[in-house]
Amino acid sequence: MFEFLIAGVQAPWILLVFTGFTVGIVGGFIGVGGGYMVTPALIVFGFPGYMASGIDMTHIAGKGIVSTVRHRQLGNVDWILALSMVAGTMFGVEEGIRLLGYFKHLGLSTVALLGASVLLMGTLFVYTLRETLRSHRRLTEMVREGKTLAREVSTSSLPRVFQGLPLAPLVRCRVARVIVSMWVIVLVGVITGVLAGFLGVGGGFIRVPALVYIVGASTHIAVGTDLVEIVFSGAYGCLRHSIEGNVDFVAVLFMLCGAMFGAQFGSIATAFVRGPAIRYMLAFSLALATLGAGLPLVNLLMGGKLAWLTAISVIITLGQMVFLCLFILSLVYFAYRANRGRWVPEWAVPLLVHNVTTGG
Repeated sequence: MFEFLIAGVQAPWILLVFTGFTVGIVGGFIGVGGGYMVTPALIVFGFPGYMASGIDMTHIAGKGIVSTVRHRQLGNVDWILALSMVAGTMFGVEEGIRLLGYFKHLGLSTVALLGASVLLMGTLFVYTLRETLRSHRRLTEMVREGKTLAREVSTSSLPRVFQGLPLAPLVRCRVARVIVSMWVIVLVGVITGVLAGFLGVGGGFIRVPALVYIVGASTHIAVGTDLVEIVFSGAYGCLRHSIEGNVDFVAVLFMLCGAMFGAQFGSIATAFVRGPAIRYMLAFSLALATLGAGLPLVNLLMGGKLAWLTAISVIITLGQMVFLCLFILSLVYFAYRANRGRWVPEWAVPLLVHNVTTGG
């Protein structure tokens, strides 16, 4: 046990390092800050809710820098796309915080937050999973026909709709290889920022699907570009929480010790898989997060009579970190075997990249 003087609690430091490591792997792989996993974990470890949120946001900013550097080396960051979204994202975060304050004034903040989380993440889960299953089937057919597989395959028609909007100025995103109206990019930043500010998270699980299905970026570019946004939003949140005295920097340091290694591993792991594999992980994460928010909502609507649902929710939230890490490790292991001509499960073959290069 370690005594955290600023937070005023005693907690096992090794669990903080482990949490930073596992969430770092998941965050580097699917481009999320992981706030919806870390904050409940810190509360379970004994940190007050406001302190858990401040520690989480500060650690997200540090982890985002590590992941962004590695994804830039892999060629997964479109700076034009990222910097075009920053202003809209920051504006949206502020508006989201104000919207949450409005519901707080009405005494409905918890119900509104949990209800919005379930509705939003549930919808994203259904759409992402259905589209990814179609992409997986297309890749499987290409393997059977002996065709060369692309790094990215998407069956969604939404990007063509938004890229076809004739609203000047148009922006050419060279790394993402898309031409789209600046207004579409700014609008994506504002909307995802509002939702991130309202839900109190980094917003990666909203922004990555938006970049793929609205802007038309590949999944790898969406992950790397989103992490740039997370650095900015995390730094802003760190500043706000530090001013309020909500950050125990010793706890942050322990988490960053694990996150420095986990974030690099998760980022490098994206080089071993195709886009649909990353979207599968994102869909599974959304499903578990929806369940994690839905159970406390049911308990709340039942007047708090089903407290055991909240306990199950915490177990699911913590368990998903281990589950997602094991899935990512499995994909990397299968890619390692496939590159050496060894057997891998048939379903995994279309999701893996051969002759991997991991950049500098």
